[in-house]
Amino acid sequence: MPSAAQNLMTLDDFLAWEREQPERHEFADGVVYMMTGASLPHVIITGNLFAALRAALRGSGCRPLASDAKVVANGAVRYPDVTVTCHPITGGSDIVPEPVVVIEVLSPTTERADRGRKKFDYFATPSVRQYAIVEQDERLIDLYTRVDGGWTDEIVNGDSALRLSSIGVDIPLDAIYEDIELGATRRPASEAPTPAG
Repeated sequence: MPSAAQNLMTLDDFLAWEREQPERHEFADGVVYMMTGASLPHVIITGNLFAALRAALRGSGCRPLASDAKVVANGAVRYPDVTVTCHPITGGSDIVPEPVVVIEVLSPTTERADRGRKKFDYFATPSVRQYAIVEQDERLIDLYTRVDGGWTDEIVNGDSALRLSSIGVDIPLDAIYEDIELGATRRPASEAPTPAG
């Protein structure tokens, strides 16, 4: 988890403060967290997802945004690894308008937040239709999809594809994990993903 960098702030205070900073920071519950770098597999997977989405969405009115794009979710400020919006982008705003799909690539330091607080912040954001949590050590993705009255959780693995029905795009896992050497380490069954809530 990123280290705390500031005392309690309001959302507006944080947004004004962060625009003056050379580094990116996330914000939740009045606390500011400095963002840290990512491993090379994390960067490759993120790049593969962005490239596949960019190619699939060209001309559709929807567009993917990389990890420098700021999302305000349930009063928190996040920098997802990949975000998709289908809303026009105008002016000089630095906040993603009406994100539809949010994707986080896990790392050991972010897994707890990605599966916990961030997940529920995205669930509480009305425009978000799907949230994907992508493992970097194995071919496995938790895909949450908004349905009437809640969320479903689908495990995507093996030779299947990440089906982003909210934007009409399927991405084969072969494309997502291209150029990644997966190690022998696997998550034990006792650490299965938390059910959608």
